[in-house]
Amino acid sequence: MKVIPLKIKSKKQAKDILSSLGVDSGGIEILASKSINAAFKIEGISSWEANIIKQHALSLGTDAAINRDALIKKIKTDVLVFGNVAQLKKLCDKLRNQPFKLKLISSVISQYLDAAYKERFIFKARDKVLKIENPVICGIINLTPDSFSGDGLLVMSQVTSSKAQVKKKVKDLALRKAEEMIKNGAEILDLGGESSRPFAKAVKAEDEISRVIPVLSAIRKEFKKVIISLDTYKYKVACAGVGAGADIINDISAFRNDSLMGELVKKHKLGCVLMHMKGRPATMQIKPKYKDVSSDIVSFFKERLEFTDSINIDRDRIFLDPGIGFGKRVEDNFKIINDLYKFKIFGLPIFLGISRKSFIGKTLNVDVKDCDVGTIAAHIVSVVSGVNVLRVHDVSKTKQAVKIACQIMNS
Repeated sequence: MKVIPLKIKSKKQAKDILSSLGVDSGGIEILASKSINAAFKIEGISSWEANIIKQHALSLGTDAAINRDALIKKIKTDVLVFGNVAQLKKLCDKLRNQPFKLKLISSVISQYLDAAYKERFIFKARDKVLKIENPVICGIINLTPDSFSGDGLLVMSQVTSSKAQVKKKVKDLALRKAEEMIKNGAEILDLGGESSRPFAKAVKAEDEISRVIPVLSAIRKEFKKVIISLDTYKYKVACAGVGAGADIINDISAFRNDSLMGELVKKHKLGCVLMHMKGRPATMQIKPKYKDVSSDIVSFFKERLEFTDSINIDRDRIFLDPGIGFGKRVEDNFKIINDLYKFKIFGLPIFLGISRKSFIGKTLNVDVKDCDVGTIAAHIVSVVSGVNVLRVHDVSKTKQAVKIACQIMNS
């Protein structure tokens, strides 16, 4: 006789275990949600609402923790409600017809329970369809003279003299880099012509276009099946990118810099990345402050998705990026990675750019060019936390690390 402890983290894992026990298919569907536990903190509700939640939770075989004074006094209180997924769904059913804020609480918890355990995504970008089960790798191709990571191809090509020679050298370097990244497992290539490092100055749209579009066109011609993302927040640059064959617009302003970006994405059925940023690159690291960075980002995504819904952008064309390093303190970045599950409430793939970011270098006290080990560690924790797309400099090493992590998690 053996007693074996288990930590069940997904419905798929639960179903695999139940199947191995010989449980019939109907039983597997019923029992899977009973074997996964979840918890929710509900803030600022009345003692009456808190007591109704507690009573219903108890009737379902679970419980809720409330302030002791809420049992006998009329106060505002927070509640911790917990149980397995099946119990919490039944609790939502009971709260749906209750007064006060309970109907809204039911709706929010139900939405999260339906979205958070989603294990497969279909992402569409123009005529391309990306099936996401394990994390996807997005390779970075920087076409800038001032990349924070020191990998800008514009700098690497300056050994030649004339502008024509520089452009040819950049194009050749980019094509070789794209080929290598695709060979090593990148399914998306992200091209950018303006550095978004802290305190970076904006460049003119015309300069950005001259840096990016010739390279984008060349990569599109050479690699027809790869998904190409254009990292820009400028409408003029995005239009040129669409003409050159871009599939995704990766907008660090999440369409706040120019709302016409949303219309462009809709018109051409592009994919898009909506990223959270506090301020602009030139100002974002000047004393950023949050009461709760993850909650603020959830609210930001909610508002941006209301905008994309209003102009009829299909949600299967959207990635959400919490914006590591964009107006965040070192501790904020670590918290965001640890809290990735909170962004799952929208049921959309999470896109993350951690690679060689300064918070890793500062924590390890090394130059950003020497923090690949820290980057890989952050990538693997992100995978465990539920990331769906990793935007990286080193495709080969990241792909290997992710493969091992997924093998362990799925074993």
